[in-house]
Amino acid sequence: MNEFYKNISDALIMLDGFQKDLNIRHFTPNEIKVFHTIIIQSNSNNESSSISDIVKNSGMSRSTVYKTLKKLSTEGIIGMHQSQDDGRESLVTLNNFS
Repeated sequence: MNEFYKNISDALIMLDGFQKDLNIRHFTPNEIKVFHTIIIQSNSNNESSSISDIVKNSGMSRSTVYKTLKKLSTEGIIGMHQSQDDGRESLVTLNNFS
């Protein structure tokens, strides 16, 4: 196996370990994609993410993102609240893992 594929393999093994540690191995591909999008956005702006930004940055449909966010919220992974700046927009925050 060449070095490029070995590096990809190593990254996937590490990602699987993170998913196991965070207890998210049961996530569907849509849940993983939305979760990754929220984490990346939270890391870059240290704030909550708007649902509109999650839709835009995930490349997924608004209805799929809403359904996925509802599931992640039910599992306690994220919190959602109404934006104070724009009452039509909901904001998503990551909940702390203990």
